[in-house]
Amino acid sequence: MYPLFLVLILGFCYSLSIAPSLTWAHFSADGGDLISAAITGGVPHPSGYPLYLILARGFQFIPIGDLAFRTNLLSAVCTIFAALLLYAYLLRQLSDHPLRQWISFLAALAYGLAPLVWGQALVTEVYALHSLLMMLCLHALSLKESTLNEWARGFVFGISATNHLTAIMMFPLLALGSDGKLLVSPAVLFKRFLGVAIGLSLYLSLPLRAYFDPPVNWGNSSTLEGFFWLISGQLYHQYQFRLPLADVIQRLGAFAGFLLNQYTGLGVLLGIYGLISQPPRRVLIPTLWMATVFLLFAIFYGSSDSQVNLLPVWMAFVIWIAYGLLDIFSALQDRPKLSISLAGLFFAALMIRIPFLFPSVDASKDFRARDFLNHAAQVIPQNSLVFVDGDEQIFSLWYLQFALNQRLDLAIIAEGLLPYKWYRENLQYTYTYLMMPPKDKPQLSDIAASNSGRAICYISHDEPILCSQNR
Repeated sequence: MYPLFLVLILGFCYSLSIAPSLTWAHFSADGGDLISAAITGGVPHPSGYPLYLILARGFQFIPIGDLAFRTNLLSAVCTIFAALLLYAYLLRQLSDHPLRQWISFLAALAYGLAPLVWGQALVTEVYALHSLLMMLCLHALSLKESTLNEWARGFVFGISATNHLTAIMMFPLLALGSDGKLLVSPAVLFKRFLGVAIGLSLYLSLPLRAYFDPPVNWGNSSTLEGFFWLISGQLYHQYQFRLPLADVIQRLGAFAGFLLNQYTGLGVLLGIYGLISQPPRRVLIPTLWMATVFLLFAIFYGSSDSQVNLLPVWMAFVIWIAYGLLDIFSALQDRPKLSISLAGLFFAALMIRIPFLFPSVDASKDFRARDFLNHAAQVIPQNSLVFVDGDEQIFSLWYLQFALNQRLDLAIIAEGLLPYKWYRENLQYTYTYLMMPPKDKPQLSDIAASNSGRAICYISHDEPILCSQNR
């Protein structure tokens, strides 16, 4: 009954607020890139996300809504499954408590309704699947030791890293046994890391996709150099540990505000209390490790959307909330009616909070991407060269052209990618009529001069579309 209620409540909330098409809400600028890569058999931005591509393509066959909506739906389903796995995980860990179902249900529901989690459930991005896989890793760690379980445990960790590279930070947990103590058996570690290698082998699908020269083909991973450039996330190394100290301090302060926004003051107090109440080692070590590494990564990673990396932190924290609830209910075990009444109050508080959260997470009315594409399709002249700057604009135009097969007359050129040889080669394969100047770092004027007779349009973030005739 509790899992059914969990699905119904989260499904209802997500269905009312999910983005109906391509959206820029909740840090989902990459949506057009991911959707286009999935439907064309292409390779999106680093690290390539092969697991996400397979699942997204499957959802794109669902015969409801438009293409972007179907891909958004993957995030909603992943988040619901993550909440269900969280419920099952807590149910197993709290097996001796009479109110374990209530505690597990409340914690899973609190996770699914946390604003950052809810927002990521509504858009095309890899983070909802990432959260599901992190929860699956916690489950894998709790498996009892056996030959089959060692392979499976490693495989879960490996396949998680094929969706998001930060899952590699969880790999040290493979040195733990199901009781949370350090393993000393080289044979067991070997089996686990062989399982990891099998999971990671999904990355080998990227060179195969790149071999057929799809229009979205970051890095051209059919070459060895391109493959390692892609899967290592080399493009984003500039963001790692480059923040000034003042920004780090500011982010540390902002984290407290983020945490309060997710779980309210009462939830934060319960989580802190649950953490210091000494949960069993098998729970404490993995969750504390997961929360610490992802918190540090989010704080020190220099991108403007780094807070999406906090989803595993919120997952670990809600597990601590469950242990805080466990202590409270254990103290009231001689008063069952009061315990049940208190559980009901916690549930009511979660329900009452929903309408207050809804306006801040609702993506159902975010039409910025749609309006941009409609405007661009109307004002850009036929057969134009379109120079674009800004992820939202570039990836939205890719979605228009490569995923929806509209305005195929346009040559869409991402300014920021022109220094890369693989991108210039990809442009010439995609637009066979395009004349590229033989330079390592061609300027926009060089490309315009090589393609005289075509109109030139310039698109950048928050700027009007400027077009002129190229003579």
